[in-house]
Amino acid sequence: MDEAVSTTLEQLLNNTQLFLSYYNNKQKWTALYPMASKLAEQYRVLYSKQPLALQSRLTLYNPSYSYATNLVVSQSVITAALCKSQNYNSALSELYIAATLIEHLCVGAQLNKLCEQTPFQDSDKKIWKMRHQLAAKVMLASGDSAKPVTQLLAKLNKYKQALVSAPKIMLYDGGITLIALANIISMNITSNTANKHISLYKALTDLYIRTPNLFALQLIKSLIAHLGPLLPGSRVLYAEQTMIYLATDAQQRHVLISTENPNKLTWYRVKATLNENPKQWHCTDKTISFKVFNSEHVKPQSELEVDKAQSLLELISNIKLQHEYSYKGLSLLMAPHPLVIANLCEAVKPYNKEHQPAKDLKHSLSMVGYYNAPAIIQRVVFEQLVNVTPHPLQAYVTNRLNGLVKIMALLVSKNDHDQFEHITLPLYAYAHFLLTQCGTQLSRKTLIDDTPNKTLSAPICSFFGVSSINTEQLTQQLTHLLSDNPWSAALLEAEQTPKKHLTEAHKLWITLKVVAQNVFKPELSLTPWQQQTLNEQLKILKWHNQADFYQQLESLELFNSI
Repeated sequence: MDEAVSTTLEQLLNNTQLFLSYYNNKQKWTALYPMASKLAEQYRVLYSKQPLALQSRLTLYNPSYSYATNLVVSQSVITAALCKSQNYNSALSELYIAATLIEHLCVGAQLNKLCEQTPFQDSDKKIWKMRHQLAAKVMLASGDSAKPVTQLLAKLNKYKQALVSAPKIMLYDGGITLIALANIISMNITSNTANKHISLYKALTDLYIRTPNLFALQLIKSLIAHLGPLLPGSRVLYAEQTMIYLATDAQQRHVLISTENPNKLTWYRVKATLNENPKQWHCTDKTISFKVFNSEHVKPQSELEVDKAQSLLELISNIKLQHEYSYKGLSLLMAPHPLVIANLCEAVKPYNKEHQPAKDLKHSLSMVGYYNAPAIIQRVVFEQLVNVTPHPLQAYVTNRLNGLVKIMALLVSKNDHDQFEHITLPLYAYAHFLLTQCGTQLSRKTLIDDTPNKTLSAPICSFFGVSSINTEQLTQQLTHLLSDNPWSAALLEAEQTPKKHLTEAHKLWITLKVVAQNVFKPELSLTPWQQQTLNEQLKILKWHNQADFYQQLESLELFNSI
């Protein structure tokens, strides 16, 4: 039997306070990161099941807990809501919530002083300034598994300042931007002794006007759309009474409770425009704070979540490169995917002299021929799949992927035997794997060491900031999606085969990585082995010389985007 919402919610808040208190016990430090990860999972799961119960933490300040705990709870809820509004996966959401929980770990006493407006002593100022470094040090007591969180904390203060500064400062990490945004909002809305806090909507409005960062602006708009116009726990004026708003039902009736009778709550369902005050207020009543969310009246409306990615994955699996299709067969497969058809009409432009898009599916197929069509359709679906996989670095991953695809297309452009779409399809599948399975590791760094691996070449994931991956999982996913594409096996083998045993098919992928290294990490010189492989492969690929190839490469206008 499922635990009551109120019990789960209260336990989560108790655990948050307990987690923050463990900082004072050095013997507990090794347990803090696993505890933060578990807490983050609990916040994410509860928010996905009972968002109203957690959203009410943004309006209900619980005096049973310290100001620091209330602040961390508010910030964790905002982070969970931001992740939900972006449809981030579990691993990414939990990483960001964990960073939120950890951020204030070492400054609970200082936060409570801020609330009371007690001046900081020199020691307080020093701890406050070093709070993120201290938190990172404590987390690393748990081992290397905490590194992703410490990397987020390292730049957090810089990002917070940049989000509210007048001159536009470029911020490249969307994850840190999200955490910084949640921090700024929670600091503004959490009730304090001076009563200078503001409502969530006022905080969002002020920040939207003030911040120059485009990603932050998009996050704010998505959060407002996700939360809606009324916050659970808000005090509203209805029928000349101050009541508490809890939810809005499927018939757009507002669920309110009246506290006029201290011994019994009175429930109302009304259709009215409410004059609300969403500013956080002190609530000592455990029934209002917790137990009302057990009621059937405040069950969240069930949302039909359409898994866009799953239907696209099924389409990719159903289209085989080695199968001869008819128009009827392809139209039946693609009928549920009008956007794929529209994108296909655009994708076939290079296949006609005028570079005009096709009018419809039939016209597209006649332009490229039924033999070429499956690979082109798969490429279009993969492009769409990468575009619908949410991640703060999704645009960067897409740009880097497109760069690799352009390099490969140029490398094989003199090859009349192989269709370049066949060769590049594994790159799309690889990028999708990184977005879905390595989301917490992705970064803008190109992780190729100055001292190269003497046995194996650097993997393609290095160009996406990922140092290592689960090769078994990658093999399984690529083999499943591209079961009849021989270039997938060549790519996977090229990542795991010693240099002296590489075949020509393997070396094509090595050549792609050599050229990509020159483009995306130009300061790193090629090794003699890389230079030799490049020369050999360019000759096999019918290029006159390196100069001729690099001249064509420049025309692609690729650059090392940060």
